[in-house]
Amino acid sequence: MTEAIARRDDPPVPLLMPVLLSFVAGYLDSYTYLSLFGLFAAQVTGSFVIAGAEFVTSDFGIAGKLIAIAAFVTAAAVTAAFCIAARDAQRGVLPWMLGLEALLLAIFVGILVFGPVVRDARDWRGIVAGVFAAMAMGAQSAVVRLLMKDIPQTNVMTGNMTQLGIAATELIMARRRFDHSRHGDTAVRDFAHAGGRLVTVLAIAVGFLVGAATGALAFMARSPPSLSSARWRSGRWRVRSGTNAPRCERSEAIQKLVSRSWIASSPLRGSSQ
Repeated sequence: MTEAIARRDDPPVPLLMPVLLSFVAGYLDSYTYLSLFGLFAAQVTGSFVIAGAEFVTSDFGIAGKLIAIAAFVTAAAVTAAFCIAARDAQRGVLPWMLGLEALLLAIFVGILVFGPVVRDARDWRGIVAGVFAAMAMGAQSAVVRLLMKDIPQTNVMTGNMTQLGIAATELIMARRRFDHSRHGDTAVRDFAHAGGRLVTVLAIAVGFLVGAATGALAFMARSPPSLSSARWRSGRWRVRSGTNAPRCERSEAIQKLVSRSWIASSPLRGSSQ
C-alpha cells in the first residue's frame, strides 16, 4: 500500500539513472566482499549466507555481517519514512535521497582511503565502514522501489534474472500477437512495452556486472600485491575448509607438534638407535 501511495505521481526516470545505480551497487558489492572479508553490502542475501556459514564454523566475523544487515534494514526504513512524508507534503524527494546515498558512500570511502588497512573481519574500522556501505545500499533499494516507476531493483540481481526471463517470454508472446493481428494498435503497444521492459532489466544487469568487475579491479589496484594475494588465499581457504587462516595455522602447528611427539615415542625410533 505504501509503495502504491509513494509512486502515484512519479514521472518516469531516464534509463541511465538506474543503470548508474546498478553500477554503483555492483562496484560496492565487489569491493566490500574483497576488502571487508566477505561482506556483501548490496546483495544482503550473500551476507546472510556468509553469516550462516560463519556461525557454523564459529567465525567471529559474523558480528560484522549481522550489524551490516541491521544497518541496511534501518536505512531502508528511514528512507521510506522520508519518501512517504515528503510525498504527503507534495515535495520532491528523489534528489535529496540520492544525495543522502552519496553522503553515506563518501563516508565509507573516507574510512577506507584515509584510515588504516582493515586487517580482519573483527577490525572495528572495517565494521563501521561496512555499516555505512550497507546503509547506502539500503537507502538506494528503498529509493528505487518507492520513487522510480517501473524500474526493477538495482542491487538485487536474483529477482532481476527472474524478471529477465519473464520479460523475454512476454516479448516473444507479444511478437506472436503482433504478427497475427496485422499490426493493430494494441499489439504494437504491447510489443513496444515488452521490449522496453526487457531492455531495462538487461541494462541494469549489465551495469551491475560491469560495476562488480570494476570494483574488483579497483581493489586489486589499490591494495599492495602481498595483501591482495593473501586475501585471495584466505578466501579460498575459507571456502574449502569453512574456517579462517589463523585457525589453519594453529591447526598445522598442532599437527607438527603431535607428529614430533609420536616420532619421539615411537618404538621403531628406539630400536634404530
